Amino acid sequence: MALGILAALGVAMASGLAGNGSAASPAFPTPEPSGEAVTGSAFLVGPGLLVTNAHVVLRCRAEGRPVRVAGLAGPWRVLAEESTTDLSLLSGPPSNEAFLPLSTAQRLPRDMPVMALGYPALTLRPGQLEATPGRIRRAALTVHDPEGGRAVSFVMTDRQGQEVEARWEDGVRYFGTDRADRLRWRLEIDVATGGGSSGGPVVDAAGNVVGVVYAGGRGSTAAVPLSDLRDLLARAGVAPLLRTPAGMAAPDWAAVRARAAQAVRRISC
Repeated sequence: MALGILAALGVAMASGLAGNGSAASPAFPTPEPSGEAVTGSAFLVGPGLLVTNAHVVLRCRAEGRPVRVAGLAGPWRVLAEESTTDLSLLSGPPSNEAFLPLSTAQRLPRDMPVMALGYPALTLRPGQLEATPGRIRRAALTVHDPEGGRAVSFVMTDRQGQEVEARWEDGVRYFGTDRADRLRWRLEIDVATGGGSSGGPVVDAAGNVVGVVYAGGRGSTAAVPLSDLRDLLARAGVAPLLRTPAGMAAPDWAAVRARAAQAVRRISC
């Protein structure tokens, strides 16, 4: 199921369906003129435990430089990494810094209010945390190549051009069986993020993590879903703090940003 987003709408599959693909570039860590090779974003899920995108860490490794975390001492090493989900878990010296809880939600409804946080490089306030509220637009099937810096999403429409729920098998047919091992569900959110935002958290109205930013553009952001993040942490033997989801509750975004900001970090190499 598409994370329960489209399923909750009760839309029946229709005949004569077509698949539409759209390409996006991951919100890549961005070259910096200060001597840093790249920058990205990350967030703490426990003492000395940072989540970011695999493509951020892969880029740093390709440059032959260690990952540095603003405001936190190192060294930082990769504890777990999955290129197919584009997630990396970094381990460093434990500190007293705040960390973010994960939502216990099993379904994320369409139009649920969320906020994306990160450190975009191309902004009027470089090096400053940006927190942008928006809503979940859909769950989409995506093939993502973090090494090559490209992601292609797939959405099903009927003969009238109306969006309907796609099945996993539809994605396999669209992309081909040779790319099925990279096929994943992704959240699409109606907020804009830019280069350097990769690895930042997407939180609900209670400040619980529901996704991880991995690609963005004008008016749209794609995020790794909560289920992939939970699985990564479980395989790494990490038990995160879990909290009841906010659902469709009206958010106090200023308060959410203030709390989340303590756990979100700019990373560079």
